Amino acid sequence: MLYLLQVNVGLILFYALYKLVCTRDTFFRSRRFILIVSLVLPFILPFIDVREWLESRDRMIMLTHFDYSAVLPEIVVGSEAAETGNRVFVLSEWIGYLYLAGIVALLVRLVVQAFSLYRLIVRMPEKEINGVCVKCLNDPSGPFSFFRWIFMNPAAVKEDEISEILTHEMAHVKQHHSVDVLLAEMVSICCWMNPFAWLLKREVRLNLEFLADRKVMEAGFATKSYQYHLLGLAYNHKYGLSNNFNFSHLKQRIIMMNKKKSNGAGHIKYALFVLPAFALLVAGNISCSQGASEKQDAKEETVAPDSVAAPTDGVAKDEVFMVAEQMPEFPGGMKELLKFLQNNLKYPENAMKNNVQGRVIVQFVVEKDGTLTEFKVARSVDPDLDAEALRVLQIMPKWKPGMQRGKIVRVKFTVPVSFKLQ
Repeated sequence: MLYLLQVNVGLILFYALYKLVCTRDTFFRSRRFILIVSLVLPFILPFIDVREWLESRDRMIMLTHFDYSAVLPEIVVGSEAAETGNRVFVLSEWIGYLYLAGIVALLVRLVVQAFSLYRLIVRMPEKEINGVCVKCLNDPSGPFSFFRWIFMNPAAVKEDEISEILTHEMAHVKQHHSVDVLLAEMVSICCWMNPFAWLLKREVRLNLEFLADRKVMEAGFATKSYQYHLLGLAYNHKYGLSNNFNFSHLKQRIIMMNKKKSNGAGHIKYALFVLPAFALLVAGNISCSQGASEKQDAKEETVAPDSVAAPTDGVAKDEVFMVAEQMPEFPGGMKELLKFLQNNLKYPENAMKNNVQGRVIVQFVVEKDGTLTEFKVARSVDPDLDAEALRVLQIMPKWKPGMQRGKIVRVKFTVPVSFKLQ
């Protein structure tokens, strides 16, 4: 879930970058590069751990003065604790099922679209028109292309439009625009809950049309005549994965065709905005990891947490990882952990008499052998509540240890335990 959060934040950031920097110029090739980076980089950057590098830089040491430890779901102790905990867990499970169901449904749609195109490729007769091989359609669908195949109904197109259409579609074929379309489609499927993933997909397809339109203009066709032909080709298009001649947003395409070509020096702004955006996204990934711990606790900390434990008997312990590639697990998983804590945590009688309630935050380290050590109360509420939270967490059985790059590592966890009275 943390990884998905980082990916979706990255998509939002890069979409905002694209709209801010790229939509007012005519650098369509540069736009294509930016859009591909915007789709791919958010999935890669979460795997890059820059904290060690930051910690080695004295000037940036303050950036690492926060606790990046993983936070377990909050445990609520009180008259309705068990029911509340179960409801929260069930809700999180259903959200996961809903997310997976959306992915499955969209993948099925993708397969259906691909199969429809495959049937056209196999069944439609091929004809050479103006030196270009074309799959001849029988229905009134507008011209479109998919990888190396161009589809068109010659009977539905005027003679003076054919050359423009073929030039447009050949631009899609030669520049491999279908790769961009499939990439954007897969990203929108993986992040279907994020509207910015769909907005990025729309921008990808629109920019590909800008590129193909430019090729028509460079071939010497009359701009106004071509624009009128675009308006006349108002067919419904039903093949979602293809690059179609009469793609929507015609108004934007016509505006771009009439726009004066941007000065080459304008590329400077791409570097000025893109590089800081990359840095911001990296920082955002760190913040997401940090966000797993309590923000208020981080503000209360005045010194950096120990990333390396104090020496014991002259030998320093191994590094404590705040986030590992494979996080430690309670025996039986998260559901069993919640059950264990809910069954063992008791509301202290003295605290109940004095109407004391609040959230105790406890930290501990999962060692390489699965034992739990270095318990400490990161936020105290009341001695009785603190003691109860520590008591139960300290009797937990051994965990399955965490893994980083194929090696067993020590990992720190944070557990918030809320004591609430009815």
